[in-house]
Amino acid sequence: MNDSKEYLDFFDQMYNDPSKHSGYSTNSNLRFESRADALDVKNMLIEKSANAKYYNFSVEYINPNKSMQVGWYITVKKIEKKIQPRPKTNSEKQKKQPKK
Repeated sequence: MNDSKEYLDFFDQMYNDPSKHSGYSTNSNLRFESRADALDVKNMLIEKSANAKYYNFSVEYINPNKSMQVGWYITVKKIEKKIQPRPKTNSEKQKKQPKK
């Protein structure tokens, strides 16, 4: 694809800060006529964009409302960070032990 640099530049500019995005995004700039083209660009974004690690990608055929065109879209879903519970301190562990 000769437009791959344009797609990479667009993605890196648009998705450089995951905190600015909702969990799920379908952008008309990532619309394609064929599934093969969408898959090629999706794989290129995953391989070449430093920002791709914050997102999951899927390719979907969408027949949306009037504001978007029918076609194949790369859907971008933000990866939610799971909050790790902090380890209990020794004093917390001792408090929870039953008294004899």
